Amino acid sequence: MKLTRSEFQNYIHSYEQDEIFYRDLYFAEKEHPETFLEYCQGLDRELITRHNLYVPALQKEAWFPYVEENDMFQDFNGNIILCKHYRYSPVFIHEHEFFEILCIYDGTAHTDIQGISHTLHTGDICIIPPHTKHSVSIFDDSVAFNILVRSSTFQTTFFQTLTADSALAHFFAHVLYHKTEGNFLIFHTGNDQIIMESLENLFMEYLGHEKYNYTFLNSMLVLFWAQLLRYHENDIESILTKDTADNSMTEILNYLNQNYQTATLSDTAAHFGYSVSHFSTLIKEGTGRTFLQIIRDIKLNQACRALRQTTLSIPAICELVGYETPEHFMRTFKKAYGMTPGEYRKKLS
Repeated sequence: MKLTRSEFQNYIHSYEQDEIFYRDLYFAEKEHPETFLEYCQGLDRELITRHNLYVPALQKEAWFPYVEENDMFQDFNGNIILCKHYRYSPVFIHEHEFFEILCIYDGTAHTDIQGISHTLHTGDICIIPPHTKHSVSIFDDSVAFNILVRSSTFQTTFFQTLTADSALAHFFAHVLYHKTEGNFLIFHTGNDQIIMESLENLFMEYLGHEKYNYTFLNSMLVLFWAQLLRYHENDIESILTKDTADNSMTEILNYLNQNYQTATLSDTAAHFGYSVSHFSTLIKEGTGRTFLQIIRDIKLNQACRALRQTTLSIPAICELVGYETPEHFMRTFKKAYGMTPGEYRKKLS
């Protein structure tokens, strides 16, 4: 059942069991450093293991976790997960295979992204791409939460909805295809109530688990990005700068996402007014991949989404994403994922 706004606000400010554990741990070290190790030795190890809690004093070696997308989304067929960031949790550098959108709901948070420190305030929205080393620290009653978005389906679910010349499209095209490290994008929205209510609505929809929940979440996230661009495109902090080459590449990628079933190299080159050889070079230099590799990845991402979210037969999915024969589809899928489409679907069930 969907929460009311006041119920959500109570939920987001309240302390969960794991947060209370971390808060007690923090103050035990701060107020009684001389007995802190003894305090840690007396903690409930079973609880720590069951809840996957991080206690540095009990770690035998440094902890730099890498979280794979399948591990994070293994019990979830949608594209988006929302979760509170635990206050007082010990700081640790980590990275993951999916996008993280860190939203500062109330107060202040400190981040370190690829060795660069930032202090974020209420209304700040920080987009952290996959494979980016970062940490987040909150050691007071400030409130932040994360929107986690699959990278594997981002291109086909969200990227094509972005306007080619927008700051977001430029950023996502860069991190999806150039694969450079240290990227981030921060929107400073301040006390914009439109943005804050959109975030609340998104989280309330996620918690409500109502009918067509996945579809609503996808659409609401696209709307949220549109609001960020409409009202705060000039309030952005990023290491990237816009250029026309990336804008034209975004247009090309959007076109391929919309026409991947039938697009050919020659037809696409002609559509954008290039010769085949020049267009091939443009694609390779702009994305690091060939035209055929991009089309293959789009088709496979769409196939994975259909395997997760529909009951369509594998031959039907093969036809849906534009493969001429099931044999070709099966061979390509297994080479990319190390398993057949049937095994992939079974793994998710």
